[in-house]
Amino acid sequence: MLVRRRDWRGLEQIPSCGGAVLAANHVSHVDPLLIAELVLAHGRTPAFLAKSSLFRKGVVGWWFRAAGHVEVDRSHGADGFGAALMALRGGALLVVYPEGSITKDPGGRMMPLKTGAVRLALETGAPLIPVAQRGAQEILPAYGRRPRLSKRTTVTISIGRPLDLTDLTQRGAVPDAVDAGTRRLADTLGRMLEELADERPGLANTSTGCDSTRYPARKRAPRTE
Repeated sequence: MLVRRRDWRGLEQIPSCGGAVLAANHVSHVDPLLIAELVLAHGRTPAFLAKSSLFRKGVVGWWFRAAGHVEVDRSHGADGFGAALMALRGGALLVVYPEGSITKDPGGRMMPLKTGAVRLALETGAPLIPVAQRGAQEILPAYGRRPRLSKRTTVTISIGRPLDLTDLTQRGAVPDAVDAGTRRLADTLGRMLEELADERPGLANTSTGCDSTRYPARKRAPRTE
């Protein structure tokens, strides 16, 4: 709170109870702290979807387990989402970074999205809520180790309306529906990020949205037995 000014938008889109998926772009290691602050201020407790390797890292792993975050084992492909499905069905507010990691694009653009966030929404019926954020990379650059504490930067977090997946929900989490939903999510996040970029064109590490025709949705890993 000492190193940032907050600009929060669309908090009314976060449901007051029940399972939901918040799908956010990822620009810095401080992203989870900033989004957690917003969700907690709204009266809910976030659960972050994280790769299993993080749960084996000493203090970090202990904190992830103690805080009730959700482990995903990527080596098991689609079957690795069992814990996330259970959490959503139990009413968790699940934060997902559909890029899978902090963006590696030199210009800070959003990378191609993995399909997990959409698959979780289609399998559970939970709302899929896009979250566009901008400014965290000015506090701690992507993959950086030294935070920039010389000035308070404005961090904008914009919560969008839940995606309309009605037509896809009727088909279930089949590959074509999941891929179509992922393209829809990429287009929505892209538009939201472009709007934020237009407001602050001079911000370094600009995280404008990806072109879903240039960056198609990543296919799901094959199911393992």
